Amino acid sequence: MGVRHYSDGQAFWHEVAEPLCAQPVRNNVFAGVANRIRKETRKDIFRAGVFDGTALVLGALRLPPHRLSLAHAGQGAAGVDALVRHLVDAEIAVPGVFGEQHLAKQFAARWSVATGQARQGPRPGGLQNLYEITKVAPPGNVAGAIRPARAGERDLILKWELAFANDAGLPEAERAADYVTRFVDEGIGDGTFRVWDVGGEAVATARLRPIGEIGARISGVYTPNDRRGRGYASALTAALSENVLAAGLWCCLFADADNPLTNRIYQRIGYVKVATFADVLFAEH
Repeated sequence: MGVRHYSDGQAFWHEVAEPLCAQPVRNNVFAGVANRIRKETRKDIFRAGVFDGTALVLGALRLPPHRLSLAHAGQGAAGVDALVRHLVDAEIAVPGVFGEQHLAKQFAARWSVATGQARQGPRPGGLQNLYEITKVAPPGNVAGAIRPARAGERDLILKWELAFANDAGLPEAERAADYVTRFVDEGIGDGTFRVWDVGGEAVATARLRPIGEIGARISGVYTPNDRRGRGYASALTAALSENVLAAGLWCCLFADADNPLTNRIYQRIGYVKVATFADVLFAEH
């Protein structure tokens, strides 16, 4: 097994990420980030592919402050040892790993042995079920309609996204006010936030995360406490999913594997489980 380290985001896309789009839903996070940062030249970005001869086995990508993201087309486990050795030899530290459960856990085990860095295990909420939808069954009798978030709702969306980050138990760097603020400003600016509107008032939000020009992931579905139990999040997710499918794209989302309510909600509107992913953090030395 050989590891190729890429500083050129375009080359990485064509040689690693694009081939992994053969399984686009499973590799949606990896492909989405790789596509978005094709022209990014930050020195702290890590991009690599593990090859068995000329055959791609495993892709690895890290855009700080996030964990190392792993993607594969079925044989990724065979490349984990080579990737760990490459990272250790190059003295590249990673704060954690995200990928399909078996792959992330294998990497975490090998990394812990190679570095002496203890695993904290999947973070709270760190086991995520990946779902895909091909036909939407929208909930009935929910007042309101979907619309894009407005610039004037920026502070409201920010408040909700900070609450979502805490509720979801995201790592500290992704709960920080400056990080969430950048995230919200980006989403307001590019028009990817959607809200469920009742009588002219936003009562729930979600963000559409395009994956190149082939698909999209819905993320950050949130309803404030005083608006819950009325079906707003279900209706928003269903309507947004319908919009994505109508555009000829595939549509997916993640749900906390330990939250039976959200898993049932998504299944009721037509989502089907594809795989379980693990988000594993490493303890600092």
